Amino acid sequence: MELVYAAALFLGLATFLLRQERTRLRKIALLARKMHASPMFAELSPLLKNAQFRAIEMLMVDKTGVMIRYVHPAGSEARFLMREHGFPPLSEEKRQALLCILEEFLPLIADTHRYALRKKHILLLNSRFESYYLYTIRNAYKATLIRAPQYSKHKQIIFPEW
Repeated sequence: MELVYAAALFLGLATFLLRQERTRLRKIALLARKMHASPMFAELSPLLKNAQFRAIEMLMVDKTGVMIRYVHPAGSEARFLMREHGFPPLSEEKRQALLCILEEFLPLIADTHRYALRKKHILLLNSRFESYYLYTIRNAYKATLIRAPQYSKHKQIIFPEW
């Protein structure tokens, strides 16, 4: 009899948690649609259009904005800082919604064989944690991009001559 009660309790708890997660995902999807139509995204879109045609080494989304580092030329990067464009810092929900938008516009970063997504935490001086999201290129994919065209089976990215 106790086993039946435990199973019913477990089933109820699992149902509650699944509904809560579903509600959270719906909220993020709605927020992503709103962000897509916002003036902030209109100012961010030129950066994303440029990034579509270049090999991305690292992409970071934190509360201050978006930073993209490119494979070639080495060390080149592009930044979109919220404060410089007159927007408030990104909340955790807005960062997650922005990740959804970035994966839509830059579909290669969503490929787990090419890029790794990590959520990192920083301990602030006031003993609070701040999180940011980091896409990093995997070594095998980076080697494929840099490798000579005659040895590669994959699409090569043509680097501009500066």
